[in-house]
Amino acid sequence: MKPEIRFIDTIPNETITLAPKSDLILVGLITKGWEGTREFIVDASGESSSFRGIFFVLGEKSDSFLVNITTIHNADNTLIHTRVRAALTDSAVCNISGVAKVQEKIVGADSYFSHHTLLLSENSSAKAAPNLEIKSDSVKAGHAASVGKVDEEALFYLLSRGIKEKDAKALLVQGFFETEMSEIEDEYIKSAIRSAITKFLFK
Repeated sequence: MKPEIRFIDTIPNETITLAPKSDLILVGLITKGWEGTREFIVDASGESSSFRGIFFVLGEKSDSFLVNITTIHNADNTLIHTRVRAALTDSAVCNISGVAKVQEKIVGADSYFSHHTLLLSENSSAKAAPNLEIKSDSVKAGHAASVGKVDEEALFYLLSRGIKEKDAKALLVQGFFETEMSEIEDEYIKSAIRSAITKFLFK
């Protein structure tokens, strides 16, 4: 059975409950912030259910992206992978916490959360806070997080090849987002994301 793919423009402020054997891919292209802090929960209550969330955040001006993402493995053989990639300019803020929970006696759970942000201006800021709450031994779980600027060595290399600075930075930011593109099979969605990134970088 093919997975259900949803293409959305934000990180929802809601709870998604997964049915048995369901397979959901949520791809978010997020270019507008929101007020306050959102609570996004993925509850894998159905056995052998799967969720993959891939969120691309492009923040500018005074955009604010504040959200707590909680994933809960409440059934056996469930997979929940959540990935966030963000690029921020001006005074945009992206603070995302991720808590992955695996309940007692659950077997075969596969949980992963990552949040990586590039800061493209001095006034932009981000916090990444991944956490695991594992109450069972028979699981696979991991997390990753980073907040930083464009790689100076890579930038210097491109500049030394005669590429203009703005174009060189754009290439590096585009490469930063391409890391997650392999998870998306829908060509229309990938094209829309790439177009939005290019527009964001060359305004």
